[in-house]
Amino acid sequence: MSGTVATLGVLVAGGAGARLGFVVPKALVRVGEATLLERGLRTLAAIADEIVIAAPADLALPPPLEPIRGLAGREAARASDPPGFVGPLAGVVAGLSSCPFERAVVLAVDLPFATAAALSELLARLGHRQAVIPVAGGFPQPLAAAYAASARPILAARLEAGERYLVRAVEVLDAERLDEEAVKRLPGGLENFFNLNTREDLAEAERRLAAREAAR
Repeated sequence: MSGTVATLGVLVAGGAGARLGFVVPKALVRVGEATLLERGLRTLAAIADEIVIAAPADLALPPPLEPIRGLAGREAARASDPPGFVGPLAGVVAGLSSCPFERAVVLAVDLPFATAAALSELLARLGHRQAVIPVAGGFPQPLAAAYAASARPILAARLEAGERYLVRAVEVLDAERLDEEAVKRLPGGLENFFNLNTREDLAEAERRLAAREAAR
């Protein structure tokens, strides 16, 4: 990457996936015809000028075997979590620190139904705010959110000060928080925030994909 990126896409892919019970990182778990990594890259490719995959340095994430639709020959860079820090906040800070940018969209790799259209709407609402953070199921969703460049040093300082929880770190940002009714009106609605953590979640994701195929 060189220069200032207009829209940076940060795919936070640091989960080991222990609760899924596989021997591969969560990002390499297959859902339908693609891995979570491939799905996340495909989503971000539709709206971001450059993409970075944020994960711990020791997490083995080989490049996808097949070209990602939408990347059009572009490669996703890799950003390692800051030494000594782990977790989603560290991943977000690593991604946002990877290059200069005007605005960024952050996406967790375990949100397989997040849509580019919904994330694009979050970016469009950013304006002069430091972030746009949806609230779904009563919980803030900072891993499917839009951030201004001014958010990066604030989040980095929170990490350095000892904060480990992303939800608490973003509380200090000047952010628009979309309530549940506004989230439901996003393309894809609440399904954008379906979080895949367990074997049961994986089975539910496969069921939803099968239902979509049957409805075509």
